Amino acid sequence: MKIDRRLALVALLCALAVSSAVAQTGFTFLEIPVGARESALGGSGVALVTGPTSAAHNPAALALLRRTSFVANSTRHFGDTRAQYFALGIRTKRLYIAPHFWGTRVPDIEYRTQPTQEPISEFDATYAASGVSVGCQPLPKLSAGLTLRYLYSDIQFETSEGWSSDAGLLWSTPVEQLRVGAAVNHLGNVNAYASEDVTLPTTLRIGGAWQQPLGQAGALLVTAEGAAVQDQTPHFSGGFEFQAPEYLALRVGYVAGLDTQGVAFGAGLHFKRFRVDYAFLPYKEELGEGHRVGLGIDF
Repeated sequence: MKIDRRLALVALLCALAVSSAVAQTGFTFLEIPVGARESALGGSGVALVTGPTSAAHNPAALALLRRTSFVANSTRHFGDTRAQYFALGIRTKRLYIAPHFWGTRVPDIEYRTQPTQEPISEFDATYAASGVSVGCQPLPKLSAGLTLRYLYSDIQFETSEGWSSDAGLLWSTPVEQLRVGAAVNHLGNVNAYASEDVTLPTTLRIGGAWQQPLGQAGALLVTAEGAAVQDQTPHFSGGFEFQAPEYLALRVGYVAGLDTQGVAFGAGLHFKRFRVDYAFLPYKEELGEGHRVGLGIDF
């Protein structure tokens, strides 16, 4: 029975990670990009200033947000996996503070101890992360940020909890409209699963975002990022965003180095203080597609 629980856990983690080599890594849902805008750009968000979702990529980007705002993101992946992300960003005189919640649920996982036509039972797997991110500007062109999170998971008979932290920097370079960012995500520790030690998917990200005005036609944003996840092959991502003069943005992105991900598409609508973003993620290996929708409100 213990062996089957391990196998179920490994299969679940592989599905959540959408990756190729994560059998010893826990809480791999943390690797999945947060934010429909970032997802449509291939997940390249380390140098991107979007809103409170920036806390999941590089907390230093929060320092460049000028308004208090709220975001809600909902994602549906293959296997009916669902994920939500909620964050409230609060602007103070010197700091930008963003408490947030990040959760994933995989429903109706069939439980078997041997090959049978009908499962013994079904169970859900849930993962959750809640914490707070803080961004500030110690220098006029340099931002810094820090995140602390509590982690929890519940998979059938096993639960696990722990903590993680992120730290990042964001530099507004002398090149006009070019930002360069770097972040370390998911440093921390969780307790064992089924007596097996697991590690967090600690990730180093470095990337840039450059925006080029196109006169009356709007603007073009280009992003590029490299990411090295612990015990995995590094992967690279990037994207293009066309920003129309008013209301509309169109996006396309790509991830290289992951077996099940490639191109991504998306769009955004903004009107006054409201934003709606969408990302379409067609997976490889006949895994179907993912849909991510985000709503943002500035106060």
